[in-house]
Amino acid sequence: MKKCAFYGRYSSVMQNEQSIEGQLHVCRQYAEQNGFEIVGEYIDRAYSGTTDKRPEFQRMINDSEKGGFEAVLVYKLDRFARNRYYSTLYKKKLRDNGVQVVSATEQFTDTPEGILMESIIEGFDEFYSAELGRKLQRGREMSFRKGKFVGKMPPYGYKLIDDRLAVDELTAPIVREIFERYANGEKQAQIITDLNNRKIPNSTGNKWIKGNLSYMFKNKIYIGKYTHGKIPLEMPCPAIISEELFEKVQKAKSESLHRARESKTRFDYILTGHMTCAKCGAAVCGVSMGHGKYHYYHCHKHCGHRLPADKLHERVLSAIGEYLTDDKLEQLAAAAYAEYSKNDWNTERELLEREYEETDKKLKNAINAILNGVDSQMLKGTVEQLETRKNELFLQMNEVSAPAPKFSAEQFRFSLEYIIETAHSKSLKKIIDTFVNRIIIDDDRVIICINLTDKDCLPPLEQIMFSVKEYSCSLTQNIIFKDSWLLIVA
Repeated sequence: MKKCAFYGRYSSVMQNEQSIEGQLHVCRQYAEQNGFEIVGEYIDRAYSGTTDKRPEFQRMINDSEKGGFEAVLVYKLDRFARNRYYSTLYKKKLRDNGVQVVSATEQFTDTPEGILMESIIEGFDEFYSAELGRKLQRGREMSFRKGKFVGKMPPYGYKLIDDRLAVDELTAPIVREIFERYANGEKQAQIITDLNNRKIPNSTGNKWIKGNLSYMFKNKIYIGKYTHGKIPLEMPCPAIISEELFEKVQKAKSESLHRARESKTRFDYILTGHMTCAKCGAAVCGVSMGHGKYHYYHCHKHCGHRLPADKLHERVLSAIGEYLTDDKLEQLAAAAYAEYSKNDWNTERELLEREYEETDKKLKNAINAILNGVDSQMLKGTVEQLETRKNELFLQMNEVSAPAPKFSAEQFRFSLEYIIETAHSKSLKKIIDTFVNRIIIDDDRVIICINLTDKDCLPPLEQIMFSVKEYSCSLTQNIIFKDSWLLIVA
């Protein structure tokens, strides 16, 4: 006998445990008559066949790899899946494991016709499921329009009487208390702790959590305005609190959110990625202390270096300022302008204008040729093409922006000076990214390495520290020049 596993499922709509019993009864009869032995049962209760997120279904697919059964027996194919994609996908997985899907009430053969029929039936099942969903949605909307509650569970503070919302006099006072306490400045955490200490359960009978209060505070149902899902309507219902109290809570939530954002403003550790520890060569990163109130840079291997971030930003900026003298700025601006001048900065507008002028010139030449007696029939097509292209270019020029201005060497110098003069801790990152290759933190100094040519030609850490040691002995200048790089010691 062939070993098979029974898979049964019912959705939460108009089905119950009797549906499973009926499926299993028919499948057992089929198994006896067709030489199958049911060696296992996998049953999903209240799960839709349009999804594969079914625990027993997935357990069955996984178990099929173990070789314990050769077939999956279902009452109908729609019990296996109501979605053609999932049906095809998981049938393929089962086939790869040597397992076939068998329907007790639908007979399919392995012929092309049988496979086609199975595919059509699956398509019908998928259509039925989608149509059923639309009908249920229409039914919910009709009930909603009649003033009935169509959710799974009434919100805390309400109960259902004849499918309509009514104020629950036992829990409604708790709702008013929560809104009033929060509106008067009490924090959600305090309210939640108090409710749980008083052993007052939430709507599901469990302890209160922050999400319960957040849902309540934004739900207009408490001021008598009931909405549901995507239904574009607002139906009246009994109110528990006043609109004035509701608005006070919205204002308090907005202010609380603003304070939270301010307190969580991320400090910009602009030197991270450029910094190295002189002792171990490890990266030096930013760290916050005192609940985000204090900000430092320290070696992530904890070599002892911990420098206040703001002061370090100022020291780095000051040191770079020593390097960027007027002569140096002139030199850098000239180098940048020379690089700028190498590029062809023609904009799309300029290219179109150039082609427009060339096309117009060709058109005039063609017309002059005709006027000078050249065969007009031969040039007629050329003139038409040139006129068409000229009109196209004119329209395209009107659609693109005006050409970008050309910059002068003096403008480069002015822009560079402005960047340096207006720099502060927040804009320092632009300068760091432009000029600095590495910043080395030592016990009593900050060493800034500026790369003059290629960013990859910076020497090893040991060579840099040796140069600094030489500098420390001479004490003649703050800047140490090398072939392709330099040090600024702050």
